[in-house]
Amino acid sequence: MNKPHRLACAARLGWSLVSLLFVACATVDETRIPAELTPIEATLEVERDWSRQVGRGVNDRYLKLKPALVRDTLYVVDAQGRIAALGMAEGKKLWETDLSVAVTAGLQRGENSLHLGTEDGRVVALDQKDGHELWREQLGAEVMALSDANLGVVVARAGDSRIYGLDARSGDVLWQAGRTTPVLTLRGASSPVLDGGRVVVGFDDGKLMALSPVRGEALWTTAIANPQGRSELERMVDIDGEIKVVGGIVYVPSFRGRVAAVTLSDGRVLWSRPMSSHMGLDVDAERVYVTNADGHVTALDRTNGATLWKQEKLAHRELTAPVIIDEYVIVGDLEGYVHWLSKYDGHFVARSHLDNAGILSTPMAAGAKAYILNRDGQVAALSIAAPEAEGPAAGSESSSDTMLPSLQDDLPSLEEGPLFPEEELFPRERPVSQEEELPPAE
Repeated sequence: MNKPHRLACAARLGWSLVSLLFVACATVDETRIPAELTPIEATLEVERDWSRQVGRGVNDRYLKLKPALVRDTLYVVDAQGRIAALGMAEGKKLWETDLSVAVTAGLQRGENSLHLGTEDGRVVALDQKDGHELWREQLGAEVMALSDANLGVVVARAGDSRIYGLDARSGDVLWQAGRTTPVLTLRGASSPVLDGGRVVVGFDDGKLMALSPVRGEALWTTAIANPQGRSELERMVDIDGEIKVVGGIVYVPSFRGRVAAVTLSDGRVLWSRPMSSHMGLDVDAERVYVTNADGHVTALDRTNGATLWKQEKLAHRELTAPVIIDEYVIVGDLEGYVHWLSKYDGHFVARSHLDNAGILSTPMAAGAKAYILNRDGQVAALSIAAPEAEGPAAGSESSSDTMLPSLQDDLPSLEEGPLFPEEELFPRERPVSQEEELPPAE
């Protein structure tokens, strides 16, 4: 199982310069061998309620296509444009359609619609009821990420770092903005977030920007990571991971940069911690949970960014962004495992296995259930088993995939890291006009 991922480095990171590819992968060969899983003491029973095959998945492409949850329906898309609606309770297929397009972004939700982006630069809207096409709009470059529809607007992030605001009902382009794209970037982009009358977008140059959803003008711009080093490879600081907005605070990760908490109103950095992450984070009332570039899952204090715990035993297993479900945090990995951690101290409480296909899409959570989509297009519903009044009968077997005896301690390291004065590390840019930020149109 543990083997150097020489070729996967190119496919999954998506370097744009071939000469740098081999240098980067040669280095990875020596240091990024996935950690071997060790048996754990499962204290949580996790059941697989159902699993279904939907399309062909993403195969070897680095695409974090994720399902959309709307009320009692789960919508799933594959890289070839097959979309299916499944009942969340039993996985029953409600409808299926085939657009026969190369999908690169989605699915995102609208009031009664679904939205996806394509490799040839289109945004497509479908009806949630039966999957028929509502509209499609041609943009200037490959669509890398989309927002959920809000305030009548869907925001698209294109591969050339341009941002488009589209009318959610008609698909008409209302406005566009953007920044200059660095020479070398990671493959992928964080999804724009609409909240509090602002569109929050992360860029490949390490900048976080808030735009008006009405006209697209820049309201503020803040540096989350500053490029350093001589080569373009060393200067990569993409904001590609999941961004969360909670209680008027934006929580954002960056590659080779920092995880930061920023005020939604004016872009002021409240705290930041040195940490490289291109997968993303999740947030609850007390903690920020982050998957870093080394495959460590870390919990930070939401108020000041101090490290509360770190789970390092999944190193280099190409983890998904973490997702909070009930009292736990879950992540998927490259071999199809879902790891369940206590959100209080990070120790393992369960482990589920779908199959050998890796999990790239961020898991979805609804109540005590998690919905997992793997690279081959298999979607599964996992649920936390209800506690029994009496213990199991002697000799009975659990339906969980996670029953393994404990052979060694699975507790994470607990540490308290230093904090840094933000005014010195990240001077905040002044609000700028749209014209100043928008590259000349071709």
